[in-house]
Amino acid sequence: MNKDVIQKKLKALGIGRFQVMALLQAARHYVLNKDLKKAKSFGLNRAIFYAWAKYYGPHKYPYRLLRVMEMVKKQRSGGKVEKCPEGFVEVLGECIEVSPRGYYMIGGKEQTEYDFDQQVTRKIRYIIDPEKAWKAAVEYVSSFPEEILLHPGKFYKYVYEPVRDTFFLELLEKGRVEAPKDFIDYLSLAEKRSVRRGKSLYDFYQ
Repeated sequence: MNKDVIQKKLKALGIGRFQVMALLQAARHYVLNKDLKKAKSFGLNRAIFYAWAKYYGPHKYPYRLLRVMEMVKKQRSGGKVEKCPEGFVEVLGECIEVSPRGYYMIGGKEQTEYDFDQQVTRKIRYIIDPEKAWKAAVEYVSSFPEEILLHPGKFYKYVYEPVRDTFFLELLEKGRVEAPKDFIDYLSLAEKRSVRRGKSLYDFYQ
């Protein structure tokens, strides 16, 4: 299957950035916490949140979500969460609603592993084995330092953005998705320097 055919099929099936975001965010949570159900909930939650934020814009946000978006903007510029609005808790550097069952929520609605499978797994199975896609996502995310995965802004910029339009293309063409080798080498070097100098790895990204 050549590149043009793959792109047309992905478009026809409605597979794009939403599924990539959901997969990578779920893999991020899973790599850090080893809880598959909550990882899927987190992945779908973040995919819905960012897609909604991009589509509607801040003028449509309820007050509490407006505060959350202000925090997201601050986090992306290197800031830290100060205090989440009432009803939200901090999860991997972001303020998110959590249900009594432990699932992540938006607008009072839980995102469960079943919802993830409906919106992500069932869609991508028409073009690739979902287990293969999940394994590739976990391997790709695992290639980044933990400090990158813990920081929402750095995760978005360095992990998600580079592959948001090519993740499935690379996976179908090469059987795997890899971060640029020179970037990973740079991260490894920066991490070693940060340990020697007693600084955070973040210092090398500012």
